[in-house]
Amino acid sequence: MSVIKSLSKQAWVHRLVCSLLSIYIRLVRLTSTWTVEGTGPRDQLFAEGKPFIIALWHNRIFMMPYAYAEQSDHLCVVTSGHRDGRLVLDTMARFGFDGIPIDSKDGAKATRTIIKRLKDGGHVGITPDGPRGPALEVKEGIIFIAAMSGVPIVPVSYAMKKRRILNTWDRFQVPLPFNRGICRWGDPIVLPKKPDAETREQIRQTLQATLQNLSASCEQEMGHTP
Repeated sequence: MSVIKSLSKQAWVHRLVCSLLSIYIRLVRLTSTWTVEGTGPRDQLFAEGKPFIIALWHNRIFMMPYAYAEQSDHLCVVTSGHRDGRLVLDTMARFGFDGIPIDSKDGAKATRTIIKRLKDGGHVGITPDGPRGPALEVKEGIIFIAAMSGVPIVPVSYAMKKRRILNTWDRFQVPLPFNRGICRWGDPIVLPKKPDAETREQIRQTLQATLQNLSASCEQEMGHTP
């Protein structure tokens, strides 16, 4: 175990794993039927050149490159600054995504970086239940960032027919090749200017319910029990 742990810290091993993961994601997409729905409001924001936050559950980041589709060169992914987060960040980089790692010792700095990216017109992907949970529970951080930057939150989720569910805190889903999947986008959630605590909590609950409903509808479409 110590040898494996030591190897996992090697830069070349990290690069190899990221490359293999990106190849596998592409394999899943190329061998699967993939449907994306509800993109109208999202595409309107694209057309108007408006920045926004993409919200999705942590256990469904695997196929995110193909949910975001052809606009991937504008997306910045927020991840943990720890090893697992770096793995996600560097894998997504192979699809043209930028990344903002969050250091638990200086979260304020990362927040300022995210807000600046949004105010500069970029799009930022955030898993509101990450990086450690509780699973499927929206934390207030994403609401705070949306309020400070003045941009909408656009929820998205997906499900695939064949998958492996890992024994992790979020029950991470790994889709299999030769598959069928559906991705659904929700309507943008717009915050009022300078929302008070009660309004922020209402929006947090709305986002959580929307993500749960999107995920449940995708699961049912693929024949799973939500």
